[in-house]
Amino acid sequence: MEKEFAPIANERDKNGPFTKEEAVNIMKKFKQIGVAFDPESAKALYAEDPVIYGIVSEEVGRVWASLLPLIGMTGLPAMFVPLASKQTQDRLMPKLEQAELIGCFAETEPEAGCDTSELKTTAQLEGEEYVINGAKTWISNASIADIAFVGAKDLGTGTETFFLLEKEVSPFDTNELHKLGWKAAPTGEMFFEDCRVTKENEMSIMMSKALSDPELMKLLPISEGMMQLLSQLSPFTALMTLPRCSMALASIGIAQAAFEASIKHAKERIQFGKPIGKFQLIQEMLYRMNVLIETGRLLGYKAIEAIAKGSLEARRLSSMAKIYGGEAAVKVTYDALQIHGGLGLSDELPLERYYRDARMMTIPDGTSEMMKLITGYTILGRGYSAYT
Repeated sequence: MEKEFAPIANERDKNGPFTKEEAVNIMKKFKQIGVAFDPESAKALYAEDPVIYGIVSEEVGRVWASLLPLIGMTGLPAMFVPLASKQTQDRLMPKLEQAELIGCFAETEPEAGCDTSELKTTAQLEGEEYVINGAKTWISNASIADIAFVGAKDLGTGTETFFLLEKEVSPFDTNELHKLGWKAAPTGEMFFEDCRVTKENEMSIMMSKALSDPELMKLLPISEGMMQLLSQLSPFTALMTLPRCSMALASIGIAQAAFEASIKHAKERIQFGKPIGKFQLIQEMLYRMNVLIETGRLLGYKAIEAIAKGSLEARRLSSMAKIYGGEAAVKVTYDALQIHGGLGLSDELPLERYYRDARMMTIPDGTSEMMKLITGYTILGRGYSAYT
C-alpha cells in the first residue's frame, strides 16, 4: 500500500471514478500478494484465516479508502462463479484466474435501502431462465462491473433471492453517481429490462449444488465458522457479518492515518514559541483519538474471531463493530482537522480526504441506525425486532 498507492492516492482521488482498465490493473497488483478472488486466493483470504481479510481492510483504509469497494464488492459475486452454470464458469473462470473480473453487489433500490423486504426488482421464471426487471441505486462498481449479484423478488415464490448476472450475456444499463467520499470508487445506478439469466445462476440452486457435492464445497471460500453461521442464520445475514467487520476495520484504518498525521503535526507545528503538542487541549484530542482507534480495532477483530468460531455472537459483534468503527473514524478525522487548523482544510494534504471517506463509512453495508436495531434484536431475542 505504501509503495504502490500512497504516492498517488491524493491526486488520483481528485480525478473521479476509476476506469475499467485502471480497476483491472489495481486488481492485478493485489493478486501479486494473494489478495484476489480466484478459488485458491479467495480461500486463503476468507476461509483459512479471516483475520487476514481484516488486516487487508484496515491497511487499505489507512492508505486509500477508494480501493475498498473495488476489492470488497467483487468478492461476493466472484465467490459464486464456481457454482454457476457450466457456460458461466467457462466464460468467467479464466478472467477470475487472471484478476480481470470486476463485480458488484446490487441490492439497494430507490425505495428499498435498509428495508429489503420491499424490493421492487422482480424475477419471473420462464422455462429455464429468469427474466429480471427493476432498478438498483448506490451500487459500488456498477459502471465497470463484469458480473453482478442482484437481489430480486421471485414472483413464483414471493421470496427474495439473488442472481449471478454477466453483463455481456445479460446486458444491463448503468448511470454514474457522484458522492462525498471514496471519490475514485465508481458508484452508480443499474437498470434491468427483461434481463435474462439461466435459473442455474440463482442463489438457492447454486448453494444446493455446493451442499450436495463435497468437491464443490472445497471451492467455496467459506471457513468452518461461516458454514456454522450459514446453518443457523439466513445466507444473507451470515454472509454480511464479514463485510461489516471489513467496514469497521477499514474505518479504523482511516482513523489511524489521520491520527499518525496529527502526531507528526503536533510535534512540528510551532505556535506561541513551542510545539502545539505541548498544549493540553491537543493532548486531550490525541488521547481521545487513540482510545477510539484502539477500542474500535479490538471490537473489529473480536467480531472476526466470533465468525471464525461460528458463534452466533458474530451478528451482534459485527454490527457493533460496524457502528463503532464508522463513528470513531468520523470523530477522529474531525479532531485531526482541528489539530491541523487551516492546513487540514486544504486539499493539498490528505486530511480532508480522510474526513470525507470516514463520513462514508457510517452508511454502506448497513447504516449505524440499522446496525443498532440489529444489535438490540440480538440482545433481546426473538419477538423484539424493531422493524417487523
